[in-house]
Amino acid sequence: MSETRNNAIDFLPGMLSQNAQSMMRSMVLAMQEEMAQDRQLANSSYCALLLKLSEPDLVREFDVAIKSAMTSIKNSNQTEIFTADLSLSLEPIDDVVDSSASDFASSAALFGKLCSVEPEHKIESVEAFSKDVFLAALKDAFLKSRIDSAEAAKIMPYARRALNAELVDLYGKLGGR
Repeated sequence: MSETRNNAIDFLPGMLSQNAQSMMRSMVLAMQEEMAQDRQLANSSYCALLLKLSEPDLVREFDVAIKSAMTSIKNSNQTEIFTADLSLSLEPIDDVVDSSASDFASSAALFGKLCSVEPEHKIESVEAFSKDVFLAALKDAFLKSRIDSAEAAKIMPYARRALNAELVDLYGKLGGR
């Protein structure tokens, strides 16, 4: 089983690079659905319209960021290079209180299972696929989209929860369940 998981992780950068656009489209749909049901979100229809209009930008920029991260992982197996470059440009979106710990609780639990396999079956490279890489790509996509930073801050909690759902699926397929 450990060999199968290692093989899956070896192919993961290529698979994520190929599927980044569909991953973002799925996240946009999830965000729109959640915002439509949230009665406390002021101007939910406006936020949904912004998402719809900015979807091509979000998809393109998320794709570029994920491909860059996966290339970095393939070449160096270090995510710090990628996330450090993006984190400097993320200040405007992070003005709102960050609830990402609770937003990523379920994927963090699965990721913890992936990282805590028995020592003799330890998979070193799985740590390169933490939520931080994906969250940095998501924030970068929002930053480079046509969504103004104040509106992006309103949408970001929905985006984090949509990303969490995608990561739960990804980590579950890698054997975290």
